[in-house]
Amino acid sequence: MNDRHRPATRGLVVTMLVALIGAACGSRKDESAGARVDALFAEWNKRDSPGCGVGVSRSGAIVFERGYGMANVERAVPISPSTVFDVASIAKQFTAMSVMLLAERGRLSLDDEIWKHLPEWANRQDRITIRHLLAHTAGLRDVFLLTELAAPPAAGTDMNDRLLSILSHQRGLNFTPGTEFSYNNGGYNLLGGLVKRLSGQPLREFARVNIFRPLGMTHTSFTGGRGTIDPAHAVGYHQDEGGPHVAREGGVDSSGIVGNAGLFMTVGDLLIWEHNFDDPRVGDPRLLREMQTPVTLSGGRTSPYGLGLEVGHDRGLETVGHGGGDRGIATYVIRYPERRLAVAVLCNSDALGFTVGALARQVAALYLDDVGDGSAPASGSPRVALPLSELESKAGLYRNLNTETYGRVYVRDGRLMASADAGDGPGDSVELTPTGPNRFVIAGTPVVAEFVPESLGQAQQVRVTEIGSTPQVSERVPTGYTPTAVELRALSGRYASADLDVTYTVLVRGAGVVIQIPGRDEIPLEPILRDGFYGSLVDLIRFTRNPKGVVSRLVINRATVRNLSFERVGP
Repeated sequence: MNDRHRPATRGLVVTMLVALIGAACGSRKDESAGARVDALFAEWNKRDSPGCGVGVSRSGAIVFERGYGMANVERAVPISPSTVFDVASIAKQFTAMSVMLLAERGRLSLDDEIWKHLPEWANRQDRITIRHLLAHTAGLRDVFLLTELAAPPAAGTDMNDRLLSILSHQRGLNFTPGTEFSYNNGGYNLLGGLVKRLSGQPLREFARVNIFRPLGMTHTSFTGGRGTIDPAHAVGYHQDEGGPHVAREGGVDSSGIVGNAGLFMTVGDLLIWEHNFDDPRVGDPRLLREMQTPVTLSGGRTSPYGLGLEVGHDRGLETVGHGGGDRGIATYVIRYPERRLAVAVLCNSDALGFTVGALARQVAALYLDDVGDGSAPASGSPRVALPLSELESKAGLYRNLNTETYGRVYVRDGRLMASADAGDGPGDSVELTPTGPNRFVIAGTPVVAEFVPESLGQAQQVRVTEIGSTPQVSERVPTGYTPTAVELRALSGRYASADLDVTYTVLVRGAGVVIQIPGRDEIPLEPILRDGFYGSLVDLIRFTRNPKGVVSRLVINRATVRNLSFERVGP
């Protein structure tokens, strides 16, 4: 008998049996996977430790949700499905969605130049668009570093207004818009302010009305400030040699900055949001697809980012997701569209660092059938052991041949570390995991560093690559410059920046020099290169000379703030 002529009741019974058997098998598999998730997070599941909330969903249905460790160690409050976390940069996709909704309603075009909506924007010749901001390709300098380099604001200043003011007065960029991908928090803070200007509602309210409430995300809000602390919020903990210490009371950043961050939510609410990409209820499907499509850079290269979302691959499957990190925070969410599977890992300790992304992928592997365990480094090659002498041969100060910025490679506790800081201290550093004599990776990321030993006429180099980026080549430079007293005196004077509306003073102090930033403590400058000095905050600054050999300006050139110039204006 042809299938279509079977009695309806028989077909219904067969369908029900298949569904029941499939559900039972899936349930047993999910229970087994759940036990292995418990093992992954066992070291955090203690009464004296912060930890993580973990959730997994298939086709929008939550199949696993559990807490490990304490939301509040001091009060012995465990993490549970109702725990609200500060998710840091995971907020960016919600800011992006708010902008996309305004585009859908005709309030803006993604290809509008930003000065059209921010008339105070000074730099119009570089033609930065809203799309550039969404894709991290605008070339903006890091506004949070700029705020530290500027004079402190007056008491009571709204930090969102402060960030807009600083960015809108920048004449210089790190690079030409559209030519590079460079993650930038300030661009998303601008987008949050843009939502307020065009909708007449703060981002907090716009997202609540247009995203969170329609999707039933009842435990999610953009917020900020001490008044928002709630008992359900996880306290954020910073890890150091002495153990975990409170970094964020109630998990809340008191700055009130939103757009790039400032979002609080539960694991369950985050999984509700993830399902909206598979079964759209908020946002036009075309715009949702655009958010998940890697951006093409000028020259044809592909970025690892869409619009508010990271786009990549894991175990042969396409992935879409985002991470978040700050003091007291480590978060990651990843979705596998082909399998309609999503994993969220939200933690209230920065000790997990890069680990949180790897953990999310390991959890996903337990719920996917035909994949490996993901335990190898990002390159797919296993870690190898290198003698200490091999690691020490890589150490030194390196100059990026493209950006003229400096970073340091050094050995600490038998591990090779890399820092964007040019000083001798560790700074914000990451471990370089060896997978060969000269090949290293940053575990949990697609970053690969290849060292090229020095040869006749060429210093040792390190070549860093990652998905979607131009290979960055840096060359080791000799250090140990000792200036004379006359050379030091030639540097003293006042130096003004039009971009920051601030004047620095360089003074001789004994056998050295210091730099004074209004409203901040003096910063001693350590000579490293001829006319190149290192100081905390300013990092490595270079003094330049006019054709007569007289020092005429100083330049701060860091990875995220390039070529910030201060003209000498007086003794």
